[in-house]
Amino acid sequence: MDKFVVVIAETEQGQLTLPSLECVEEGRDVADQLGAQVHVMLCGNKVAPLAETLAAHGADRVTVVEHEALAQFSADGWMQALAPVLLQAPPALLLAPDSGQIRSWLPRLAVRWRSPLVGCCMRIGIIGDGYPEIMRSTHGGACQERLTWPYATLVCAMLIPGVRGIGTPQSGRIAETTVLRPQLDPAHFRDRTLHTLPADPRTVSLNEAERIVSGGFGTGGKDGMALVKQLADHLGAALGGTRVAADRGWLAVDRYIGSTGQIVAPKLYMAFGVSGADQHLSGITGSEIVIAINNDRTAPILKRADLGVVGDLHEILPILLSKLQALASTSNHSEPTTPTHFAVDPVEIAS
Repeated sequence: MDKFVVVIAETEQGQLTLPSLECVEEGRDVADQLGAQVHVMLCGNKVAPLAETLAAHGADRVTVVEHEALAQFSADGWMQALAPVLLQAPPALLLAPDSGQIRSWLPRLAVRWRSPLVGCCMRIGIIGDGYPEIMRSTHGGACQERLTWPYATLVCAMLIPGVRGIGTPQSGRIAETTVLRPQLDPAHFRDRTLHTLPADPRTVSLNEAERIVSGGFGTGGKDGMALVKQLADHLGAALGGTRVAADRGWLAVDRYIGSTGQIVAPKLYMAFGVSGADQHLSGITGSEIVIAINNDRTAPILKRADLGVVGDLHEILPILLSKLQALASTSNHSEPTTPTHFAVDPVEIAS
């Protein structure tokens, strides 16, 4: 009988979420160790075309469960739609993003199946003759646990968003796709989503933020961090920082980034006064574009940055903020804006 690593994928505004693609790629790595296939299950309405993207990231099979009642998330709806499908294809491992939606129904399924459920997973692997092994973050990121189970134990694992990032999709990969349309009665759903509000960058979890502006010890204190926060507000970005900044009270403890804090994978990561210690860099590995400003040309983060600027952030930030404020006051929001270019003299681009 074929073995499957089953991945539960989620969508947001009609597109696959990045944590879902991370789970598919993590599942691909585990399946290769087991000699198994990656079977992705996707709930929604009119989401079948997304199977091509799932295949490009490592899926061998995709089961799409479609129903009008699944257009908006419902924990009861997902349970009713997915539980029968999962029973028909018993997984060797079940993998899903560690998100609020998954947490609202997967624990119930794990209890029904009497399967171990593990959240805050950082890495999933196979050791020995097929023993599942999971590394997870505990105690608010202060500790890490290594968990193993006997052979053939079904483990439900929830992967921390942003913990691994996503690789380049493999064009030309094809997955066997099945579309199911179950009989569901929304009247029996005990919960339903009426409206989804856009995330507030000031309060959104850092591992879900698309843009992050970060400050470190080089900000010099609360005044320097206040400048970093102003830039974050102007860019509609989340405010983050280093553990050193959090330990000194310049930043909320739940906003520091690193292996012992938040693991992030934004599209844009801007670092001001961040030297780039190993534990911090390990928390931003999934970032698409990294811009770093530091007055120390030997700072490790400049080697990781796509654009590195050697200069004093206390000189650069006020100029940048004044340009953004001028742009905001003169821009007509009904028309596309032309990017404003400015120079800070002197600056050096790190090699």
